[in-house]
Amino acid sequence: MSLENELANFWEWANMTPDTYNEQRGLGEWEAEYPGWEALHKAADEALEQLNKAFNHDLAQQLVYALAIDNEAGVVLKSVEEKLEDPLRFVRKAIFSDQPQAKWQMAELLGHVEVEGREKMLLQLIDGEDKYVVRRALLSLNKVNRAKAVELAQQYVRDADPFLKLVAKEIIKKKV
Repeated sequence: MSLENELANFWEWANMTPDTYNEQRGLGEWEAEYPGWEALHKAADEALEQLNKAFNHDLAQQLVYALAIDNEAGVVLKSVEEKLEDPLRFVRKAIFSDQPQAKWQMAELLGHVEVEGREKMLLQLIDGEDKYVVRRALLSLNKVNRAKAVELAQQYVRDADPFLKLVAKEIIKKKV
């Protein structure tokens, strides 16, 4: 069982590709209905073991896709956090990917896992276009560097996105 094969099974079931996923996924949550999660999670764990032995960009990209499609359950994220011995390269791969569902999970991870350059990576996520990713990255930055989070939150207090506006105001008021 390989992660590549398990992802191919998911994409076939979803009638999508990694390139069309972000545009066609809608509000999500339907991913949880996929009947092959057990095999996909096992393949993701095997991929993590392989990445611990030697980093492979193709395998890491497959793991980014697995992370993205598992955004509701968070099983892959938990495995990355618990099993990946040196997460820096994988975190960077996910942050620079075209998968917002992977990016926000990396923002979450960076809020409580010490990784070299984590503040800089959070700032890169905050500088992105996906409002949900920005929100999650701001919340994590608030844990890592509160003063910087408060400074950056100022620019979002009048944002059109009501949830980003709320997060910004809460950070400034010191409630999160």
